Amino acid sequence: MFGATFGIVAQGLELFRKSADIRNRNILNANNPDYAQEEPVIKSFAPVGITLEDISRYQNFYYMSLRNTKQSTVSALDTAIKNGSAVESLFQEFTQGLGGSEYINSFFQAYQDLMKDPTNEGARSELLNAGKSLIAYLKDRRVDFDRLMAGTDYDMRTYVDQINTLSRKIAQINQEILTGYAQTYARGKDYKNLLDERDKYLKELSQYINIRVQEDQIGRVRVETSKGFVLVEDRYSWELGYDAGSKRIYWKSKDGTQVDITSLIEGGSVKGLLDFQSDLQGYINDLEGLAKKLISDVKLPLNAQTTQSWYWYKHVSDPNAPLGISGSITFYGFAGGPITVNYSSTDSLNNLISNINSAFPGGEFTASLVNNPDGTYTMLISSANSNYTVQDSNNLVFRSEALFTGTNISDMSLNPMADTYVQNLDYERADEFTNLSRSWWETAKGLYNNMVNAVAGRQKDLKKKYEIESALLESLNARLQEMQGVSIDNEYIELMKVQRSYEALAQVVSRMDEMLQATLNMI
Repeated sequence: MFGATFGIVAQGLELFRKSADIRNRNILNANNPDYAQEEPVIKSFAPVGITLEDISRYQNFYYMSLRNTKQSTVSALDTAIKNGSAVESLFQEFTQGLGGSEYINSFFQAYQDLMKDPTNEGARSELLNAGKSLIAYLKDRRVDFDRLMAGTDYDMRTYVDQINTLSRKIAQINQEILTGYAQTYARGKDYKNLLDERDKYLKELSQYINIRVQEDQIGRVRVETSKGFVLVEDRYSWELGYDAGSKRIYWKSKDGTQVDITSLIEGGSVKGLLDFQSDLQGYINDLEGLAKKLISDVKLPLNAQTTQSWYWYKHVSDPNAPLGISGSITFYGFAGGPITVNYSSTDSLNNLISNINSAFPGGEFTASLVNNPDGTYTMLISSANSNYTVQDSNNLVFRSEALFTGTNISDMSLNPMADTYVQNLDYERADEFTNLSRSWWETAKGLYNNMVNAVAGRQKDLKKKYEIESALLESLNARLQEMQGVSIDNEYIELMKVQRSYEALAQVVSRMDEMLQATLNMI
């Protein structure tokens, strides 16, 4: 009799001790957002005793998945905003109200000042200095952009490494969950601490990439990207890779093949960084577009002793497309001249070039197509003698040379002949080039301001979305905490009940011991 009773009492003491451990664990993790409250499930097997059948875990997996999905969205926005702020810091327009627009204005103001007074030595020097300053500014910003882009490559590799590490950890947890379940099946399945660790890894993984999670009956998970590419299944994990050259993310299958999933990533820091890389490349293209436009457009009117080149000042995007205007170009100064070449609105630039070359089989004048750095086309007419002249009825052909040389920012520079050019301007064309420079000025300012506005507009849009999505995330976190979080007051009450039950049962042991001793003494 005493043996059976002692066995039941021992079971009770062990059960109350285990219950107290669970309550203490709840209290210790009350402020842990990744912890789900646990509850001992006690079952009576009268008259043979009681047992700890299970440890219930108050987790809402659906809301946890919603929270992780929203967290991926917020993380993507946060990453894009932080990187975008680095771009903003490169432009003084956002801080001091000055910047590239000042360099552009200074340059074109100097250009117009020189056209107003072509013999002014100070104006000549100011134009060259302003041109050098503008080039230096463009080069500095391009270097800054390249540095930021290189930084994104480092960050992306870090993010991908973290995703691969977390995937391996989750796969390992899956294995430990199976082992823990088997080892504790008869003792209340007390392996739930592994699930808390698993949830922590899932939450952290969702910060880097959008995930979709399925849980089996014992707590193991299958993790995929939101588009179905498996990251974890059972005890196995898959890896992602990043190619810095193409800025692409790849999913690596077990057979060694790689699948480009760049466009299928919908959230997390990886998505935010991919979006920023796209934005940054757009800003780089805008800056390059400005430089290429300056190289293509800005020219100086020169006298006959300095150049024998005339440029057609109606740039076209397609040299085979109709010009849309009619007119004539007359060539003077050579034996047998003048000769006039007519063109109609249906003629293309290549047609005009061909007609000019056909009109001068002796090579007095030659025309050629020029592919401008900005992607447009123009015509260059060259003469065999400096005394030859050209006149276009639409006033579109001028004896001139480019002030800037190069094909992009990296090789952009002042024309090596710039010092000579500013000393040998065609004064008669100064007013016409003043008018042309107004158009160049407006175009350059527009390109630059569009880029700056794009930076500011993008940041504003991202911050607005971040505020909305962060509020939703906060609401989900609060709801999740309400569902599975720990109530300290309730836990203290339950702990006191367990302690009192333990103490009462311990008194039973003491009294049974006294009864046993009394019985033995009577023998």
